[in-house]
Amino acid sequence: MKTKRFFFAALAIFAALVSCTPEEQPADNGDDNGKENGNNTPGETKSSECKLTAFVVTIDGKEVEVFIDQTDKTIELSYLPLQFEALKTATAEVTISEKATISPDPAEPHDYTSEGGVEYTVTAEDGTTNNVYTVYAAPADIRNTTEMKWSKTYDQMGLAASRSNMCGVGFVDRGHFATSDFNVYDLNGTKVGTLNTTGIPGFDHYNGQLGAMSNDVNGILVAFAEYTSPDATNGDGVLTETWAWLDGYDKAPTLIYGPFDYPCNYMSVSGDVKGDFILTFRTGAQAGPQMHHVIVFKNGQYFNGEGGSAGTWNAVYIPHPGNDGCWGQLLSFFSGDPNDGFICWDSMGAAEHEDWDYNDDGTVKVDQYGNPTGNASSAYYYYSSLSGAQSGAIEEVPLYGGVTWANWDSQGKYYNYGNFSTGHVRAFIYNGDKCIIACSGSWPCTWITVQKADNLVEDDPDTDEIDESESNYLLPTDRINDASQCYPCCAYVFDPAAGIGHIIYLSQSAYVLAYDLSTSII
Repeated sequence: MKTKRFFFAALAIFAALVSCTPEEQPADNGDDNGKENGNNTPGETKSSECKLTAFVVTIDGKEVEVFIDQTDKTIELSYLPLQFEALKTATAEVTISEKATISPDPAEPHDYTSEGGVEYTVTAEDGTTNNVYTVYAAPADIRNTTEMKWSKTYDQMGLAASRSNMCGVGFVDRGHFATSDFNVYDLNGTKVGTLNTTGIPGFDHYNGQLGAMSNDVNGILVAFAEYTSPDATNGDGVLTETWAWLDGYDKAPTLIYGPFDYPCNYMSVSGDVKGDFILTFRTGAQAGPQMHHVIVFKNGQYFNGEGGSAGTWNAVYIPHPGNDGCWGQLLSFFSGDPNDGFICWDSMGAAEHEDWDYNDDGTVKVDQYGNPTGNASSAYYYYSSLSGAQSGAIEEVPLYGGVTWANWDSQGKYYNYGNFSTGHVRAFIYNGDKCIIACSGSWPCTWITVQKADNLVEDDPDTDEIDESESNYLLPTDRINDASQCYPCCAYVFDPAAGIGHIIYLSQSAYVLAYDLSTSII
């Protein structure tokens, strides 16, 4: 009987051991799990776990949004537009089951934008069981938001009234901006210093101020300095020079173009001033199509060996008059590549639409040159490339703003911007879309609209009718009151580290406003 009881007792102990899960089995050599401590004995069962539970890709300090589907064994990298190029050579940090292996090595660069994605095989400790995960990139559903951060008066900021009636603001880096009276401010509108103007001959043409201002994609300030000189042969006796603050606002600027022998208007710069960039400006005002100067620079070279400009000069004719009783035109390119296209701001007015100003006796008012005066509104036209505009191969596309007036033409004559045709435009590329900041004047206010210039949402693809809903607008329209005769203008720079576009808007001589343009995943 004693032998029989011993047999059944031993059998019970054996059955209990067999029924244990790996986590319940006794530990070997004091470890938590004897089968996974690296000291497996012959015949011991190895783990069959082979999951990929985390996949981290970091671009410019930010993790790409990731969605892991364990059922389908897929991993979606939901990327923002600016992250797309980096995903072609991205590395990843992963978490997989303990003692499993993964191939290929995610720490090596892979192209997650390629068709079919990148396959990873996670093999369990047993060397047989595996899962194959497919990692692919897909554009995220995003929302662009433009938020006003602050509004201050010229008096509050200690600003002098603008004297040139052109753009009086430009960024000096991604965290500071300057105004035409040489003041420099941080992004909160607090003065931090003044521009270093060492080497610039003078500013007397605009009574001690810069004539026109802009900045490149990196926040390098570019400005016109205009001054009287005995060397000038034009009737005004004015020379114009283009200066860039390449080393910061507190360092001496660098002459990058000029001097040229006339006063200039409505300057803009696009691209990278230390690399490839475009300088545009207008001189004079023409009764017929308005001509603009477009100078394309390459590789940060400003002058050639003979001392002349290293830029390639182009003439662009806009089929709208420049002396129609209004105030001008301005071209702004989207980038340093001329065939990325540009925007024309046009002070649509009297000459085109016979929207004249009249004297009390019913006769048309004329300016000092005998030209009829009057104004209608600001207009903004999109041209898809410089070469196409020069050859006439492309047509201008009028854009539509968010201002509404009960008495406006049903055919869109005034294009829904301000009805007092002072204005300004800044073109830029944001999240892969060509966009503009449209600044326009009115009675008694000014307006700012931030909107797309291409890839516009349409009501009906069969008719190409443009949808005027908010889907085409990053900022439908803000109205700045009590600024009836101000010349509105703006500056823009994108900070890739913060993922934010900064906008400074001037309702000149009255208000300064700051906006942030940001993107979030829906």
